[in-house]
Amino acid sequence: MLSIPIVSPMFRMVMRIISIVVWALTALSAFGGKFNPEFFTIPAVLCLALPYLGILSIILTIFWAVTGRFFFTALGVLAIIACIGPMSQAMPISFPKKADDGQQTFKIMSWNVLHNQDLRKPDYPGNRPLEYMIDSEADIICLAEVNNFGREEMGNAPQQTIDSLFRIYPYRAGQTYSDIKILSKYPVERIETGRQKSGGQPRFDIFKVNMPGHILTVAMVHLYSYDLSEEERQVVTEIKSVNTAKSSVKELKGSILSKLRNAFRMRAQNAQDLREAIGNITGPLIVCGDFNDVPTSWTYNIVKGDDMHDAYAETNFGPTFTYNLHAFYFHIDQMLYRGPIEALDLEVGKINSSDHYPLIGEFAFTK
Repeated sequence: MLSIPIVSPMFRMVMRIISIVVWALTALSAFGGKFNPEFFTIPAVLCLALPYLGILSIILTIFWAVTGRFFFTALGVLAIIACIGPMSQAMPISFPKKADDGQQTFKIMSWNVLHNQDLRKPDYPGNRPLEYMIDSEADIICLAEVNNFGREEMGNAPQQTIDSLFRIYPYRAGQTYSDIKILSKYPVERIETGRQKSGGQPRFDIFKVNMPGHILTVAMVHLYSYDLSEEERQVVTEIKSVNTAKSSVKELKGSILSKLRNAFRMRAQNAQDLREAIGNITGPLIVCGDFNDVPTSWTYNIVKGDDMHDAYAETNFGPTFTYNLHAFYFHIDQMLYRGPIEALDLEVGKINSSDHYPLIGEFAFTK
């Protein structure tokens, strides 16, 4: 047993309280996606924090084990075991795979590209997003927040870069009134899915890509965002002391919580619309893009259902994040799949031109 001076009775009492609270919050966050956000908002919010609460739960359990406190060590272990299913999605223990000999493979990228802007390097003499796409070696690129492929959304890109992109990806599709588009090395056509019940701009679009020997269906999504203003997004970033934390909590209880509640409800409807649209699709299917929600969330669970696999969870070790501004480091971009394909790898690209990182998945056909 470790004996250190700071482990006094008072300190242990404080640590017990902290541990019980953290383990309880971890359980609520792990299963928060089981609560319909139409009626319960707090569990949906806690879902966002599962990786952080999970790591903290593990640290606290190790603390009690090192200090030789069997009862609280056992409580921590039981809490982790109870949450192991959801935690394995948010914090997987998997590794990339290699294709079998003779398997046909392909790469697909999904990215909320923010109209090809460059938030960090606005004066860059070119266009980093386009250059990244060109260098990606992806066979298919699915984009959100792109209104069209016109010159006005190419930023500082020289014509040579644009020509290179279109030469590599001669096939392009997407509705003129939607911000979802697809670039492909192979012929691609959009599937008519009917009007989305949640109204507003289209939150997903579905395409068929005619690859050599296979037809791959790809659903690219951009589900309802949190709709927070720039000032509201700064609330978390500005928590640097007890006083600023108190001020932020007041704001969270006000307009921010109301907007979060509405966002969770709207995404739930988006997810239901999407699930209905893909319900009758047969063959290999990939659903990817900006879910604006995390693994284990209500939205994620609706889309994933019982028949889809998570490419990140099956090929990666540990948690990740795909949003990179305002200290909202959450894994809100997903890549799910089903049918006669398997995920070999999924990389979270670290180009920071947009507020989202791209996902680059490698897959193999199994039939």
